[in-house]
Amino acid sequence: MDRVLVVDDEPEYLEELVEALGFRGLATVSVGRGGDALDVLRRDPAIGTILTDMRMPDMDGMALIRAVQDAFPGRKIHFLVMTGHAGHADIAQAHAAGVVRCFAKPLAFDDLCEVLAELNGG
Repeated sequence: MDRVLVVDDEPEYLEELVEALGFRGLATVSVGRGGDALDVLRRDPAIGTILTDMRMPDMDGMALIRAVQDAFPGRKIHFLVMTGHAGHADIAQAHAAGVVRCFAKPLAFDDLCEVLAELNGG
C-alpha cells in the first residue's frame, strides 16, 4: 500500500489526522509546509497520495500540486485536498488540476478513509 503524505500548516490538526489515519492502518508522513512536502517526495518513492490543505501561508495546495506535477512528471501521485475556506472556483480549479477529491474541514473522516482505500486498490 502506498504511503500518504499529509500537508497542513495547523500542527494540532495535522497531528490528530495522522494519528487517526494510523489507527486505520494507513502509513503516513506529515509535514507543515509545501516546500517540505517536495523534499519528502524526493526521498520517499513509496508516497502515492498527497492529502493537502488548500490554504497555507508558504505554498498553497494548488501551488504544491503544480510543483509536484512539474518536479515528478512520470510519477503517479493522487491528490486530495482539504479546506475550510475554498469556494466553488477553488474547487473547480483543483479538479481541473487532477485532484481526485476535495474535502471540507472538518473532514468527514470515514469518507476520506474510503477514498484512500479506493486509491490503494480496495
